[in-house]
Amino acid sequence: MFCEIARKVDDDDLDRIRSLEDDLGLMLVAFSCRSLDPAREERLRKAMEELGPQLQAPPAEPDDAQLARIRRLEDDLGLSLIAVRAS
Repeated sequence: MFCEIARKVDDDDLDRIRSLEDDLGLMLVAFSCRSLDPAREERLRKAMEELGPQLQAPPAEPDDAQLARIRRLEDDLGLSLIAVRAS
């Protein structure tokens, strides 16, 4: 599985993410994920290990209700949303 920060988020989807951020009081980072063939995924994993972590924001700790709302939006948008602590 390869995930990268979502770059092609249309205005309506971005508004939905921002609205949820405001409602929850959390910052969300959107990732687009896709499967790769196993050999390519292994090469990518090794390259990423050399680079180190790319997202430096500490994770937030949403409660169960917040997490349920995040998951619903993830399902609707087809993205992975990660709650982080804003600095």
